[in-house]
Amino acid sequence: MREHLILIAMWLFGFIGLILFIPRKDRRKGLLAFLMFQAIVWLCDMPSFRYGLLSAPVRLMPNATELPLTINYFFYPVLFSIFYVNKRVKDSLWSKIIYFFVWVSVITLYDIVIERYTDLLEYGSLTWWGMWVYIVFLFYVSQVCCNWFFKDKAVFQAELWRTK
Repeated sequence: MREHLILIAMWLFGFIGLILFIPRKDRRKGLLAFLMFQAIVWLCDMPSFRYGLLSAPVRLMPNATELPLTINYFFYPVLFSIFYVNKRVKDSLWSKIIYFFVWVSVITLYDIVIERYTDLLEYGSLTWWGMWVYIVFLFYVSQVCCNWFFKDKAVFQAELWRTK
């Protein structure tokens, strides 16, 4: 029962976070970041759960998949899209690095609490620092892909106008 309440809270806080922390003018960028993170976490989670690095005893649709849909395919992508939309492009390199590692560390701490006190997630042969590295990898690759997509707006705008 406790686990299902936590899952419901993740859905509620996720939707509220999307509405409150992603400005209307950046919704397109937030949606792309959300989908990009989902795609990358899907590619990485399949082997992680298949080979016992992670497991999710309590999850939505347990007969359909071994993967935790709420945590990895909704809540963490929402957090990444909030992170990506609200990062400051013109800040110094050190402030960008600190911003990145604070986000990753807070999410890892949340993940550790979920793993330790609920049945939503269990670390198999993965440790807390392994999970931190895993989340760093997911955030970094997702950020690189999103940055690549939004790299040169003039090129994408020119292509859009040329097709009309």
